[in-house]
Amino acid sequence: MGLTRILYSFEWLVSSRYLRSRRKQSFISIISLISVGGVAIGIATVILVISVMNGFEQSLKDKFLINQAHVNVRSTKGYFNNYQEQIDKIQGIAGVVSASPVIYSQLAIQPKRSKRIEGTIYIKGIDPILENDVTGFSGFVDGSFDFHDSALLEDVRHRSSQRETIKGGIVLGSSVASRLDINRGDVLRLISKMEPNPANPSTFFADVSNFVVIGLYESGMFAYDNAFGFISLEIAQDLYNQKNHINLIQVRTTTPEIASTIANKIRREIKFSNSGLYSVPRTSTWVESHAALFEAIQLEKLVTVIIEALIILVASFNIASTLIMMVMEKTREIGILRSMGSSKMKILIIFVLQGCIIGFLGIVLGSALGIGICVLLALEVVRPSRWFALLIFVPIFLQVAIALHQTIRRSRSLKFAISLLWLGIIAFVLYCLVQPIQINSEVYQLNRLAVKIDWFFVGVINFSSFFICLLATLYPAWQASKLNPVEALRYE
Repeated sequence: MGLTRILYSFEWLVSSRYLRSRRKQSFISIISLISVGGVAIGIATVILVISVMNGFEQSLKDKFLINQAHVNVRSTKGYFNNYQEQIDKIQGIAGVVSASPVIYSQLAIQPKRSKRIEGTIYIKGIDPILENDVTGFSGFVDGSFDFHDSALLEDVRHRSSQRETIKGGIVLGSSVASRLDINRGDVLRLISKMEPNPANPSTFFADVSNFVVIGLYESGMFAYDNAFGFISLEIAQDLYNQKNHINLIQVRTTTPEIASTIANKIRREIKFSNSGLYSVPRTSTWVESHAALFEAIQLEKLVTVIIEALIILVASFNIASTLIMMVMEKTREIGILRSMGSSKMKILIIFVLQGCIIGFLGIVLGSALGIGICVLLALEVVRPSRWFALLIFVPIFLQVAIALHQTIRRSRSLKFAISLLWLGIIAFVLYCLVQPIQINSEVYQLNRLAVKIDWFFVGVINFSSFFICLLATLYPAWQASKLNPVEALRYE
């Protein structure tokens, strides 16, 4: 009832008529359109940017949670003995789904055909079945993860002149394999110990073990794919001279959110025995392991919201300047309305409604544009280019320029020029949308652009933007309501 009353009210009729383009008011009408466009671009930009950042954060979380343990347990002594008994204790805690033993260390690597060491990677000794229960290991392996009896391993052993030198199979990170130009079936040397040669200090004695690459591990995160290799738990224990010992227990919980609770229970309820001595284990959750990264993302989102709020604020200034010019243009008509009995409040409402219409149209168009682009990005129908950020600057520059040049002659040539400029902007938008964006997985840890729309945030930003636009209308509306009818009728 209230909305119907507003739509058919005298104030609504006058304010909507003032927004329509007439020959003498074409410049003001253009400024009104620019104001609508400014609000729309601001809203669309903040929705798009925050949705992309939310998608980036969620994708990182999904990646971390799929191929990582929720809780990592380490001994204060550096290793666990009787680890099966300790794993059974952990699995007895409510909320724990599974636990797996791991022994890992950083080893030097050397392709068989190379004459020099090609750096170091982390080699994890795992039980593939238990590892799969915790981190979904098998889902990221291209090839086999049977470290002892793989068909590829047996084939290389049969072809090798020194059959006994092949220690086992290894699943190698895909980025490591790409960097070293290694394929499945190639032999990789792991160097576990290097000691100087007393007879020749410039040379070293090295413990070298040969492994056949039986599979490639690709999680989609460069930090892992470029740093890890996986071998059998038993072979790793032998390689590190740690028979029946491990240095890490990985734990998966029913939900990632209870990881901290489970970690506290492990520290509080379980004491591990090492050589007759009991100690409290050290634990770390997936949140703690990546706390700095997620804090940085939250800070970036906050800064982005502030910057986008300034964009909307600029658009609101444009609304205010439009209404001020409108008051100057309509001074005589305001005097007529006042002389016919319109109250100061009605005049104020007329111009407040005019600003609210501009703000509302901008919010609706901006929301539709921002959400639409997000949906298209999520469906990979369009892919923005690296020039996409420039789209934010062009409309803002345009509206600011128009607001600063209010004294430009109102001519058809001006209207035509501005129309051409907007057509150029639209063409630039379309160009950017069809250009592919290249995501560097080495930097962003992801190989595709993810989008996640936060509907609560969309509602908050729309409400806040409308409130800013409403505030921008108050001063020019108040100025209009203060006009003296007699002085206004004398205005030329």
